[in-house]
Amino acid sequence: MRKLGMQIAVVLLLFVGVSTTGNPRIQSSGTSVAQTVASQSTLAPMQTFTSADGRFSILFPGAVKQESQNINLKNGEVTKLYEFSADDDDGNTSYIVMYNDYAADVVNTAPQTLLMRTRDGAVAGKTLLTDVEFSLSGVPGRAYTASDPDGWQYDVHEFLSGVRFYQLIITTGKGHTATRRDQFMNSFRIL
Repeated sequence: MRKLGMQIAVVLLLFVGVSTTGNPRIQSSGTSVAQTVASQSTLAPMQTFTSADGRFSILFPGAVKQESQNINLKNGEVTKLYEFSADDDDGNTSYIVMYNDYAADVVNTAPQTLLMRTRDGAVAGKTLLTDVEFSLSGVPGRAYTASDPDGWQYDVHEFLSGVRFYQLIITTGKGHTATRRDQFMNSFRIL
């Protein structure tokens, strides 16, 4: 799997002033749509994944990889970012869930304002295709899609539940389709 998940998360964390450098780059595999359709018949079944510490559950395609990373904020605080991911379609589609907690004073503004800031950081250098404000059982959320100049697609759902920030991200390579998009996105539950 590309290490895009953590890199996107760092961009999404910019609204609180993360001190980091780097610009994620993704390379296209050149796989055709016909190859993608042919490989769909061999996809692993969706499996329920539950994170007790993360207080969420979701359907993932296959085995879930878990990582965490400390992120230094400009105000001197540190937040731990947790990532859960699985690849599909021979690595041309990644399904990612990330979360981190902020101090209460960091999220002392309207939730949609914070979610818009993270969206703006995530789509910098990309084309924003769709953007919708919504909620999940009363938890403020935002859904947007974007594409980059190399043809990669990004489908993101964000939620701010108190001080916890959740991100659901699907990255899809040029010429590929996230065939399990709706199953993944619609299965997310905050516990």
